[in-house]
Amino acid sequence: MSEEQEKVLSFQLTYNPNFTVRTPESVKHATAKHEEPKPKAKKGFLSRLKELDPKTSAANTPLYYEALTDVARDVQYYAEVEIGSNMQKFRLDLDTGSSDLWVADITCRTRRRRFVKANSTTYKPVAGKFQISYGDGSAVKGFLGQDRVNLGGLVIEDQVIGLATAQSMSFSNDVIDGILGLGFNSISSMPGTLTPMDNMIKQNLIQSPIFSVWLGRSTEGGGGEYRFGSYDPERIDGELIWCPVTVKRYWQIKCDGLFFGDVDLQLTSDVIVDTDFIEAVPLTTIWLYPTPGTTLVILPTDVAKAIHSQIPGSYYDDNNGWIVPNTPEVANLPGFQLLLNGTKFNVIMKDLMREDVEGKEGFVFSGIASSDRITAWILGDVFIKQNYCIFDLGQERVGIAKCKHPIRPQPSVLEKMKVNAVAIIPSKGKDAKCLIM
Repeated sequence: MSEEQEKVLSFQLTYNPNFTVRTPESVKHATAKHEEPKPKAKKGFLSRLKELDPKTSAANTPLYYEALTDVARDVQYYAEVEIGSNMQKFRLDLDTGSSDLWVADITCRTRRRRFVKANSTTYKPVAGKFQISYGDGSAVKGFLGQDRVNLGGLVIEDQVIGLATAQSMSFSNDVIDGILGLGFNSISSMPGTLTPMDNMIKQNLIQSPIFSVWLGRSTEGGGGEYRFGSYDPERIDGELIWCPVTVKRYWQIKCDGLFFGDVDLQLTSDVIVDTDFIEAVPLTTIWLYPTPGTTLVILPTDVAKAIHSQIPGSYYDDNNGWIVPNTPEVANLPGFQLLLNGTKFNVIMKDLMREDVEGKEGFVFSGIASSDRITAWILGDVFIKQNYCIFDLGQERVGIAKCKHPIRPQPSVLEKMKVNAVAIIPSKGKDAKCLIM
């Protein structure tokens, strides 16, 4: 690698200025992703694909957006990724809960960015088609291609890409153009192909088959970091604990206990660590959930009830889910702890207290959702804000440590709406770091 290539390279990870926290919609989306499929799911998928008919596609439907103000409470980001020899730019969601890379093909009727394969001299056709049905009811289908993918200077050659020819309206209305999955290839909808992480490893682009995630809080200045090929010891406060993956689909590990402060709730389960920056995007008064990400903690009803029983004044509302009092007394509660491979990891109350509940003065939404159809507890961004996570494909394990959260001056609303640079710093071509500034 040349000296110039060793310099700091960057791609954009951007706040969505029209985003605000909408917990009820996030609950519906997040639980749908990980729930067991209902009977006749295949028939349901086919019915969803009816929406993809060009006669009823998003491109032919007038759009009406609700104007939202960015209150910058851990808002959504996307990554600028370049595809093809002519570096066509796409806003992609980095998602540990899926493993495919897809964007819209030029033939797709969508308002998002589309890939023009004729303009890329490195594009190659690949036999096969793909179709994905997300638990939220959205769907996408198309064909496969192969091309160069550039993550801010970390260039993956001959990456198989899903090129969507049809997609649900919800994708067309979203801020992102597609998804770059960082999960195991066992959940790929493109069997027999290599995932982006598989190719990074095979092409010797990273020094270790790992990536790590640190998420900052907007109340402490925001920020965050994806690092490929290594992790940052400076982000870790205390001991790093490794937990073996129990099921090689999602990043699923064993939880040996659940506590609220000093109270042992006498509960255990497998848990899935799932991070993503995407939540919901509005279309008039209807909320659609176009991506497979998880920002909440999702638990079975009895587990969610056990935790909220330790929060005075909290209760379950049929229309809003779990809500908690917005008081200093509640904010100062210890939160809950998960026992992972002999070590307790905390989720503090301030990360569980979300936006105000309309019509219920003095209450906010809880960051815990409940579902009795999930096969494992789901730890979304609420957990990762407090705990540094390392995903090791080589040894099939997840490393977890308490995060360091340096407090920085709170930026203004205008500053939060600006484009934020993400530095990818290759170290002799083996360590790529994505830093949300």
